Formats: sequence, structure tokens, C-alpha cells
Amino acid sequence: MTKSGGKKHLKRLVVSEHYPIHKKEYTFSVRPSPGPHAADDCIPTAIILRDLLKYARNISEVKKIIYERNVLVDGRVKLDRKYPVGFMDVFSLPKINEHYRMLYIPKIGLRLVPIDEEKAKVKFCQIVNKTTLKGGKTQLNLHDGRNIILSEDDYKIAAEYSTHATVKISIPEQKIIDKFDLEVGNYGLIISGRGMGQHGVIENISTHGTSKTKTATIRTTSGTTIETLYRYIFVIGKETPDQDVGLPEVDN
Repeated sequence: MTKSGGKKHLKRLVVSEHYPIHKKEYTFSVRPSPGPHAADDCIPTAIILRDLLKYARNISEVKKIIYERNVLVDGRVKLDRKYPVGFMDVFSLPKINEHYRMLYIPKIGLRLVPIDEEKAKVKFCQIVNKTTLKGGKTQLNLHDGRNIILSEDDYKIAAEYSTHATVKISIPEQKIIDKFDLEVGNYGLIISGRGMGQHGVIENISTHGTSKTKTATIRTTSGTTIETLYRYIFVIGKETPDQDVGLPEVDN
């Protein structure tokens, strides 16, 4: 007997903590489609429209909104109600001029933060690793699954694009606008662990351990210091957060 493929259903009792739903209200929920984000680190488009933004009362209304090409993610129309929206994705409803960036909020998880139209034209992506292609060109592999092949001009400075650095790109064109390295003095956002959603200036990076085990310390705007794993920090600016991120006010 052959396998029938992956599961198409998802029970509410085991959904990601990021889902803004009551786990015991109904039996099933929306299972995210395979895509740029892990199933436990995203929110499906249908949940966003129905439970977060309250623009639909049920899945039938969600389908009407989506099939009329009203939903854009990172500047491109999405017709899949299960499409996974994750960290730093730009979620837009252009017909009503509403734009949001998906960010981690302390003690809550992933949530949409309102941004203006200009901020919605850029995205921040972390470099996961780099690949050398045929012909010697360098490809940057980013946290959301996208890849950027450096141009001839950028190729000469490919060594400056280090792993864990963040690139600010235009969407949907994917042109690099700026770059922020994960180093002392730059501004970081904690994306996992107990301090998830907290942000501040990177004060110290340990010199011992591997990239998976070494730690880093950030100082929040309130003066509190938080130690976390080095790989849990996502750089969002030089000394201060980039103005296009759209960080909400956080009670540190």
C-alpha cells in the first residue's frame, strides 16, 4: 500500500502557540501549507484574516477575500488561504491601504504590527548561509527561504556578507539596500527563547563555544540586560533600530 501524502488536517489542541485561537472551542484548525516558514513558526493567511484582523467570520469569507486578489505577502499576490506568514513578512491589503509586518511580541509570539506604505516596500532578512555557484558567483540564502545572487559589483565584496548578518532588501525586487552585522554595538531583536520579542543594543558576544552554543547579551531601552543564545539574535539596525522595521512599543 502506498502512502497518501502528508496530513491535510490539524487539531486545535496541537497548533502552534502563535495561533490567536481558543484550542478547545472547535476540533480542527487551518494547517499551514509547506512554504518559507516552519509550521510551528508561522500563522496561516486564513487565521490572520479571520482571527487576527477580524475581516472574515468564516473560511468561506476568507476564500472570497483571497480569490479577489486582495492579499499580498512581500509584495506578491497570494491565493492560498493556508499560505504561511512568518517573521518579518509584510502582509498587505492594498485596496484598503493597510500594511503590516509580522514581528515577535514578548509573552505573546508572532503578531502583525501596522506599518505605512513606504515601510511595506522593504523587508529584513537574516543570512542563514552562503553558496558559491558555477562561475564563482555568491548566493545569499536567507531565513525566509529566498535566495539572492550577488551582482558583479557585489561579488567583489561578497566576503563582507557574513552568516547571521541581516540584509535590508526591497520587495518584491529583492535588491539589497543595506546590511547589518551581528556584532557588538548594533541593535538586535531576540527571536526565540525566554526573551523572545525583547530588543536592545548588543553589549557582548562570547568568544567561546560554537555558533549554536555561544551566547550574547543585549541591553534593552529600560536598561535591563538579557543573555541569550547568539543564534537567537536578529540584527535590525546599527546602534538603533532601522526606522523601516516599525517596532512597537515594548514594556521591557
